[in-house]
Amino acid sequence: MSPSRQNVLIPDKAQAPVVGASSHWPSRTEKAEHTHFRHQLMYSQKGVIHVSTPTGAWILPPTKSIWISGGTPHALLVKLPVELIILWIARDAPGAPDWTGCKVVSVSPLIRELLKVCSEQPWDYPPASRSSRLAQVLLEQLEVHEQAPLELPELTDPRAKRVAAMLRADPADRRSLAELASAAGASHRTVERLFASETRMSFGRWRIRQRMITALEKLANGDTVGNVAYAVGYESPSSFVAAFRDTFGTTPTSYFENVRNQRTSKPVQRGGSSNGSKSDRDKKAN
Repeated sequence: MSPSRQNVLIPDKAQAPVVGASSHWPSRTEKAEHTHFRHQLMYSQKGVIHVSTPTGAWILPPTKSIWISGGTPHALLVKLPVELIILWIARDAPGAPDWTGCKVVSVSPLIRELLKVCSEQPWDYPPASRSSRLAQVLLEQLEVHEQAPLELPELTDPRAKRVAAMLRADPADRRSLAELASAAGASHRTVERLFASETRMSFGRWRIRQRMITALEKLANGDTVGNVAYAVGYESPSSFVAAFRDTFGTTPTSYFENVRNQRTSKPVQRGGSSNGSKSDRDKKAN
């Protein structure tokens, strides 16, 4: 491969403002903490991705995409196989949202198709081309779609971190805040204050968010609502569904209905040549 072609296949050196690739990641794939100069937009067509930064952790089910601002240190983990699309967006790309850190955005049918089409475009398309217009439409659509409550803020104080670690290790743990705080070597008032100051969430809200994020991963991997309800600490499926609806505005069945529809929908036709084969670009997705 020539040096010029190698540069084209390095996202931060690509000529086009928005470039992309798709790839299959096998079980237990990990990407250590790293950064890109460009922004990233990641979408899992199948499977669940874990994204972590120094300030928080996110889970990405197939109904959502995640925006990672350029320069943000992040690590990636998949526990089961995923089919992934990644776009790398220049910081001055037309239509790019003015976001910092990470943002999770719901994937509408239009955004889904635009993600797929943009990931297949050449990496050297000219500014006034069809590829450029498609990329700008995608970026403009991101800002008008709802952001999803899938972030779990990280804690820094050792006492609060011990409480969080206990709940992550066993989401079904039903101990009270006082009992968890005692096990962590702190008073419940101290832990309550630490959660509020470090995460801008109450302890109770953080705990529910952690349960819901864990539940999303299990549901996306095919577990039943009943099994998931008990696995994340609810006494009945109905109480779990109620909490799920309060968090996401819909039931677990409706939440994942869009995913099933995506897998059975007829794909749109795509065209366009590429500087570098699609398989070459796909190998660079990270």
